[in-house]
Amino acid sequence: MSTNYYAFGPFPGGDADSEGLHIGQVSGGARFLFRAHNSQGITTLPDWEQFLRNPNVTIRNEYGRDVPVDEMIETMTATSDAQGMPLRPRFCSDDEHRYVTSGGHAFCRREFF
Repeated sequence: MSTNYYAFGPFPGGDADSEGLHIGQVSGGARFLFRAHNSQGITTLPDWEQFLRNPNVTIRNEYGRDVPVDEMIETMTATSDAQGMPLRPRFCSDDEHRYVTSGGHAFCRREFF
């Protein structure tokens, strides 16, 4: 099972009538896979943290639940599950659009679901 997360607010792609700006996806047993947004300068975990901490940003999962920013950051940075088992790395399926930051966080430069 996987869950996608989106940001809403006064920025391109964040309109309440849209799907929102894709933050990324968590999938059972795997680390968070980030969506990079080069046009908005969001290409690393610190970029996402700064962006999401803006008081005008609302975070929502694909099931419509609002997610507090600290919970989102915990989800994005988790390296083990609730039972303490290590999460496996997860990558974008398209080599041309994926990269891993120095902190070990996987990003995809194109949309994914």
